[in-house]
Amino acid sequence: MDLRELEAFQAVVEAGGVGRAALRLHRAQSSITARIRQLEASLGVALFERGGRALRLTAAGDALLGYTGRLLGLAEEARAAVRQDSIGGRLRLGAMESVAASRLPLPLAEFHRRHPEVMVELQTANSRELIARVQAGALDAAIVGDEVDNARFTRVPLYREELVLVATSGSQLLASPKHLNGKTLLVFHGQG
Repeated sequence: MDLRELEAFQAVVEAGGVGRAALRLHRAQSSITARIRQLEASLGVALFERGGRALRLTAAGDALLGYTGRLLGLAEEARAAVRQDSIGGRLRLGAMESVAASRLPLPLAEFHRRHPEVMVELQTANSRELIARVQAGALDAAIVGDEVDNARFTRVPLYREELVLVATSGSQLLASPKHLNGKTLLVFHGQG
């Protein structure tokens, strides 16, 4: 039995299902299912009654749930006690909407796991507005897409993104730049 298995177990119970627990923990549904199965195998008991759509705790699952919160709480207490570089407070972070939705969930979840005492306040806006908010002191930092040429700022490149134009075979759009003039080029729909 390990802490990640207990964390998955608790999340499934609290969220009311594997899919919602996976979203909450920023993990794949198959990963949560595997952790639950590993936990059941290590304990030698079924923790959930599987039948239909709803998961219900077995008597063993109900008994374990009583310990899970305490065990996870003690583990976090131990982490906090031995952390020498513990930080706390508030981080006011800005990001473009597209970055906040696609790039930040996993890094922010990991940051929160490592620094639970830091409250992250995320604000979204366009790059120009985010830069203005950093200059005004309303944000501590921002992830922007524009170049920032200001001696007051420290700039750290985070990633490069390649954008490609896709058109049907034989399309005149790709023949020369003048064919692109006035055309709607990209439509964002879903992920990837």
